[in-house]
Amino acid sequence: MNKKVVNVKYKKDKAVITMPFDNYVKICRYLNVFNEAMNDFGETLDFRLSELQAMDYLRWYIINNLGFEKANKTYYSDYKVPDKQLPVKYKVEGK
Repeated sequence: MNKKVVNVKYKKDKAVITMPFDNYVKICRYLNVFNEAMNDFGETLDFRLSELQAMDYLRWYIINNLGFEKANKTYYSDYKVPDKQLPVKYKVEGK
């Protein structure tokens, strides 16, 4: 993603996210595959490779479209809501 096409605006107690409809549809599509994969996993304790790929796409679209930032500088970092934008009542100590 070279050009930032997602805009996240933080207000008192809400976040307003504007993104291309295509990104919104892809998040829904990959969420449905993730949902199916979790249902299958519950029955078989196994995932299909295509489901794993869709889960990776879902992760990418969520990270890049919801305004999250890395919690630390490591490659396998967790993500968080930017501290400067998070209202005090939602801050979690140690996160």
